[in-house]
Amino acid sequence: MDIKKHLEGEIAVLSFLGKTLGEPADSKKFEQHLNEYLEQKIKKFILNLNEVQRINSTGLAILITAATLISDSGGQRVALAGSNEFIEGALAVTKLSQFFDCYPNINEAINNIA
Repeated sequence: MDIKKHLEGEIAVLSFLGKTLGEPADSKKFEQHLNEYLEQKIKKFILNLNEVQRINSTGLAILITAATLISDSGGQRVALAGSNEFIEGALAVTKLSQFFDCYPNINEAINNIA
């Protein structure tokens, strides 16, 4: 899975590009990108899941890591954009949905956390 990153003003947007979030290499790559932004004192994050169809336990761990690292660095709640019913169901069943603000797309996420 590729991870595309960019800044929208003071908001870091990390887009996951692939069918399944949770491949072994995803975690390291994601943490590198996340830490780069945390070192720059970025406090607002959107994780774009628009192209992701499925999430596995490693993918859920990636989201938990994001929420934890961002919170520990004084950042805001993590926003998820573009998640589908499968991902939202996985978050609900695991009770992880309480840790994320979910929006149907990037624009709504940006407008709501800006």
